[in-house]
Amino acid sequence: MSRTGGTLFAAIALAALATRCAPLTREPFTCEGVQLTSQELTVAQAETYCRYAVRERQKVEEYWGPTWTAPIRIHVSSEYRISRALVPAYQGNRGFLEMPARRVGDGTSALLHEIVRIYAPHRNRFLAEGLAVYLHAKLAGNPAFPNFGEDLRRLAARDLPGAETVRALNAVRTPRPLGTVLDEKITYVLAGSFVGFLIERHGLPQFRGLYETESYETAYGKPFASLEGDWRSSLRE
Repeated sequence: MSRTGGTLFAAIALAALATRCAPLTREPFTCEGVQLTSQELTVAQAETYCRYAVRERQKVEEYWGPTWTAPIRIHVSSEYRISRALVPAYQGNRGFLEMPARRVGDGTSALLHEIVRIYAPHRNRFLAEGLAVYLHAKLAGNPAFPNFGEDLRRLAARDLPGAETVRALNAVRTPRPLGTVLDEKITYVLAGSFVGFLIERHGLPQFRGLYETESYETAYGKPFASLEGDWRSSLRE
């Protein structure tokens, strides 16, 4: 676990020890553009996580720009199996983020990942998840799904499937899960590695052009298959 992730986990754990008899949050806890609601966190724990969310939001906004200015509404509950923000956005509830309580407690919440989904939702699920995975690996201070701190490039090289499978992933449209094509963990690693390759090799402005047009040829002057081949070659370097 990284230093920042460990610090967060320690802060929440200390808050739990110090406030065992403290009241649980009933109303949203608000701090600088973030609203956190949970009936399973104490007020002290909610404040700690809310302020952590503010910092993660600032990282995303500095990198991607102020494409979302309304509050981010986080609901922490043990009823959630996974964190979600992209599908709620697709369903008309952009800015709402579901977070499993266990991920808050053990410091492995993919919070920055989900904030990216709020700032940069997209109908191409492969690109949307790829950007979120890549930026969490690049900017976040804690390990989280799918790579939990391991190098995306190395994991992608290990699990890289055939070209037909990757083309199928690029065809997935939100809200359909990438896991309908291949094991979900592998698909997220592949998406993060591919988007990371595009940004690091060609720059963020061109990737933003792709995000706006969803045309690889318009953004890069090459079809998807050609860029995929370049990415595969880079994984062998």
